Amino acid sequence: MRPLSIVAFMDGRLGHEKQTRGVLRALSARTAVQVAHIHLSAPSMLSGIRNAWLSARADVPQRQAGGGRTDLIIGTGARTHIPMLLYQKRSGGRLVTCMAPNIFYRNHFDLCFIPQHDAKRAAENLFGTVGPPGLVEDLQRHDPARGLILVGGLDRKSHHWDSPAIMAQIEHIVRQQPHLHWTISSSPRTPDDMILLLDQFSAGGGRISFFRSQDTADGWIEKAYADNQMVWVTADSISMVYEALAAGCQVGIIPVQWKKRDNKFQRSIDYLAEQQRVVTYDKWLEGLKPAPGAPLNEARRCAEEMLRRWWPERLVPAQGTQTLCEKPRLKSRDG
Repeated sequence: MRPLSIVAFMDGRLGHEKQTRGVLRALSARTAVQVAHIHLSAPSMLSGIRNAWLSARADVPQRQAGGGRTDLIIGTGARTHIPMLLYQKRSGGRLVTCMAPNIFYRNHFDLCFIPQHDAKRAAENLFGTVGPPGLVEDLQRHDPARGLILVGGLDRKSHHWDSPAIMAQIEHIVRQQPHLHWTISSSPRTPDDMILLLDQFSAGGGRISFFRSQDTADGWIEKAYADNQMVWVTADSISMVYEALAAGCQVGIIPVQWKKRDNKFQRSIDYLAEQQRVVTYDKWLEGLKPAPGAPLNEARRCAEEMLRRWWPERLVPAQGTQTLCEKPRLKSRDG
């Protein structure tokens, strides 16, 4: 069976690219694929026009045997949508995105993978996921004596950040579970006063280790998910909540003060709490403990949905390995 010919659009945003790569990896585990990547230029006044022009003129990758049209075009993020649409006009193929496109051209996409907290309505080309697909998987090696705390930070659009209040909650979590060795990590959004509080709290070593995000290497967070059984995440870092669930961790939510109570992040947390996939800080204080459930694997669900719809004969695991063909960069994200 020939490999599926796939073109993946990358916008340079790590979170978006993780979603696309997660679906592609899951797809390659079920069938042979041949993937070319188009890397869009960084945002600027002219980048939208440039990306659209380059996408419309880009060479259509040939299948391994016999040439022909592209089978699948996939990308994540608003900046990928118009270039993908233009590319499809030349190459054909199914058009898939991991985020809801603008309503004016949503119907042009064959399939949109949309987290349930973003879903607006039911439609044949909308497939709801519990959370975004990604690259994290359960390696089944969690240490029950270790816990991880992931601290977010400032986002003026969504919430107020109260460093002393959040620090007090972290201290209480650690004090109430003295049998655990705790690893704490900041994020690029964590404000300086919160960094200082975390530095002071972890001073002296012992059973608390603090890592600034800028000091961690690539792959650090994925290893931390695998090593720690209990993970607490501040509510503003919703992508890390889903990564921890995908890794098979027990997950707790440290609250933040939302500017609007009805927002997609809180709706997502409410849904996860109702499904008993996470425990909120308030419920934990009342004695509720996080129960480990089946790890999320939304990337696999997305891959299998595409195969079920369009290539059901490929649902059996592929015998070969993935063939990866890198397309020359049209424009790197750093120019």
